[in-house]
Amino acid sequence: MKILAISGSLREKSYNTAILHALKDIDSNINIYKDLGKLPFFNPDIDNHTLQKDDSPQLIKELRKNIATHDAIIISTPEYAFEISGVLKNALDWLVSSADIVNKPVAVISASTSAMGGDKANTVLVNLIKVLTGTINENLILTVPMVNKKINDKGMVTDKVLVHELKTILTELNSSN
Repeated sequence: MKILAISGSLREKSYNTAILHALKDIDSNINIYKDLGKLPFFNPDIDNHTLQKDDSPQLIKELRKNIATHDAIIISTPEYAFEISGVLKNALDWLVSSADIVNKPVAVISASTSAMGGDKANTVLVNLIKVLTGTINENLILTVPMVNKKINDKGMVTDKVLVHELKTILTELNSSN
């Protein structure tokens, strides 16, 4: 199974990106999307994605193609002011007019240094995936509280419970197709 992983963080030493790299270490069939910060702002006037024609910007076409050519998606997001990051919301807005996530299994992870693990952003993201009609279930949802105590300065996941939870998500994704 080919899995596309998207980090909602642009931070150089992002915990969310580190989690995706840990997942890739477990399963080499994971590709990490790296162009989130390069996407243009969503504009419905230029989002001309239809079955016959797509005049959307090139980076948006590439994002949609990336999603379409993978069997499942993992999104890991930080929480900013009880929300997902603006860049992640922007990317998801571009996907509304396409059917690329429809019925595709999607895992949602939120990681935060707080004791709540970004639970509010997690809920927002789960609801957005439902709007996009991706397939999501409770076994594909993970909050990671106190993430700064679970990932070392080199970006390696050191917490055995978190590693187990990540493996469980991969098992669930692989069995969902």
